[in-house]
Amino acid sequence: MLISFFRYLQGYVRVRLTGYSPERFLNLCKAHGIEIWDLQIHGLNYDMNVSIRDFRRLKPFRKKSRARLHILERHGLPFFLHRYRNRKMFPVGILLCIAFLYIMSLYIWNIHIEGNYSRTTDVILDYLESEHIVHGMRKSQVDCKQIQSMIRIEFPDIIWVSAEIRGTRLLIHVRENTDDIPQEPQGDEEGPRDIIAGREGLITSVLVRSGVAQVQAGDEVERGTPLVSGRIEIQNDAGEVTGYQYTAADADIYARTSYIYYDEFVLSHETREPTGKKRFGVYAKLGNKTLSLDLKPGYEDFRVLHTEYPVKITENFYLPLVFGLRRYEECETYTESYSKEEARAIAEANLNEFLENLIQKGVQITENNVKIEVGRNTCTAYGTITAVEEIGSFAPTEVFEEPALPEEEAE
Repeated sequence: MLISFFRYLQGYVRVRLTGYSPERFLNLCKAHGIEIWDLQIHGLNYDMNVSIRDFRRLKPFRKKSRARLHILERHGLPFFLHRYRNRKMFPVGILLCIAFLYIMSLYIWNIHIEGNYSRTTDVILDYLESEHIVHGMRKSQVDCKQIQSMIRIEFPDIIWVSAEIRGTRLLIHVRENTDDIPQEPQGDEEGPRDIIAGREGLITSVLVRSGVAQVQAGDEVERGTPLVSGRIEIQNDAGEVTGYQYTAADADIYARTSYIYYDEFVLSHETREPTGKKRFGVYAKLGNKTLSLDLKPGYEDFRVLHTEYPVKITENFYLPLVFGLRRYEECETYTESYSKEEARAIAEANLNEFLENLIQKGVQITENNVKIEVGRNTCTAYGTITAVEEIGSFAPTEVFEEPALPEEEAE
């Protein structure tokens, strides 16, 4: 590939060798170091390529071998410039194009983010824009280390960031901590606290690590019922309370709970489908400006699909020019009704989504007593779901005043 490029710069001709002794001519060329390539035999004639410089050295060899050379084709930059020597603006345009490409290579025209799942690309791009990291900025103003640090600080769930510049692209690779799911704090864990019931249910197990249990397995509790107290009484030998010790209650308390499930939807619904009629339009985006070369169709109801083709010279050399294609599809909205099978499938999907949300919260489903009924106009799913779950939630401990000691003990 590189050899072909240099041959194009020097220029070369394709010639046909005829005459009395072409073999002698070829031997003379080889003896004097004249390069010949792409040699082909056509009967008694030979076609070959030779550079312009070597072609000028062939005159004495032609006389010795009584050969004749006919130029068939001319290739290369010298012939190209000679052909357009009277068009002065052409080389000027080439120089301006080279200058334009050089200037464009000094800026960032594409910011590409990889490895993000919970954080969308738009969210990260909006944050970068607020920090003045935008498309069209000079590459000399981009500090990759600073970008890495800013993203890690702004998004704690992103544990690793790599930023690099390739061509006119800013590539940002991130890695999220999918194992660490942030949970909402459930009270002040530093001070004394109680554990109360977050839901009503029947206690199935109590495991206390710190604090005093207020319930036991088999007890029925309401929402807000104290389960574990963070206030521990200090008693004397007579069983009298002489003081209190406070701690942060810690326990695993599970209870059998129930959820009332109800879901209802109508069978008739609107459906929007394309009719098959389409119109196309084109547009161009230069930086932040868009030039549309089409008119909106005369459809009453339609949807628009966009396909964009960014202009790039190489994989990482993007230019601030994007060509786009719009496709307008006429749509028709009509009303139809779900069949019994479709309605039942939708109701089951909604129920499964509800159960999946409970399971993700750590709830163990033990019984599912939900019924699905499909009527003439509606589909209804109703019933109860029995589960076993941890119902404890934190609440501040009420601090009591120290009890007064008897006079005999005070003395």
